[in-house]
Amino acid sequence: MTRKRKISILINGPLPPPLGGMETYCQDYLNTSLSSEFDITFCRAILIKSVFTTRGLLRFTLRALNSISITLVWIAMLLTKHPDIAHIHTSSYTGFYVKGVMVLLAQMMGVKPTLHIHGAEFKEFYYGSNSFMRRLIRYMLAANSAVIVLSEHWRDFFRSIGISDKAIVVMTNSVFVPDIPEYRDTSEKPTILFMSRFEKRKGIYELISVIENQKACLDNCRFVLAGPKTHDWENIAKQIARLNLSRTVEIQGPAIGKDKDSAYRQADIYILQSYAEGMPIGLLEAMSYGLVPITTPVGGIPDVIQDEQNGFLIEPGNSEALAEAINLLIHNKDLRQRLGDAARATIVQKYNWAERAKELTRFYHSLAEADSG
Repeated sequence: MTRKRKISILINGPLPPPLGGMETYCQDYLNTSLSSEFDITFCRAILIKSVFTTRGLLRFTLRALNSISITLVWIAMLLTKHPDIAHIHTSSYTGFYVKGVMVLLAQMMGVKPTLHIHGAEFKEFYYGSNSFMRRLIRYMLAANSAVIVLSEHWRDFFRSIGISDKAIVVMTNSVFVPDIPEYRDTSEKPTILFMSRFEKRKGIYELISVIENQKACLDNCRFVLAGPKTHDWENIAKQIARLNLSRTVEIQGPAIGKDKDSAYRQADIYILQSYAEGMPIGLLEAMSYGLVPITTPVGGIPDVIQDEQNGFLIEPGNSEALAEAINLLIHNKDLRQRLGDAARATIVQKYNWAERAKELTRFYHSLAEADSG
């Protein structure tokens, strides 16, 4: 009996380091059952990692060299691997155009391209482009056999700019659900965790403002701030030292592997007051550990969080609402327990990798079997 050939998939995306949602997604993807179900080849999207640690002209030069390098490697892999499907992960801005070229190259070689869009600021990217560049963006999107988006919110956006509804596939981000005690006893002095990039879009400056202006609450909780050591990270570290907050505010570098697991297990509340998001994996991870999220109704987040049911939704930039939510949670242990349990249940039921791997399996088979004409 002849064994049926596995569907061949060529993936382009980033792997840690650096640390970020798309990197985490790609790394987790490779640890699912998909690796045995399909013939998967991974093509790294970042070959020159120092592009994240340099500035100015050197950064521009290294990014250009990286783009040229990954495109050449992509061509070589298309020619040698002869994949059935090209699954390409992208964000927005310059990176999108590089990935768009990869889409067109795959299409030219008879491979079915799928663009998986993670970019939190894709709306700003699109509407901030001139009319010619908008047409180019739409052309690169339309060249795909499918465009994967993270939520119904994003489906509506891409539909609104003229992308065929038949081509758009909603596929949420997912995480592996950790083993934690059935009853997770929350601390009398809860720990509040911020674990993301230190940048304005993530709402870190509003959090620092709350910490500075609500010093009375610091006797009832502790803050842990963790993320890659960017320029903003250094500025915030200096600000915390200047304000004499080091006793109750711990600032760390990026938490990876066991350090990340430990940070989640020791925390009770997770804050991500973002101005723009796709569907943040850090939020899903925190909820899977039973942390109570305080976040914002942007991007795909409202699909995950129901206000006061499994977390709190506040408007971006609203420091008063952030302070109110923090104070409510740190003084109400039963509320933390109830919302934390509900947050974890949400992930177990809807946002776990076991279910997402099944969904991707169905998607790949459907795409491979579809009439290429």
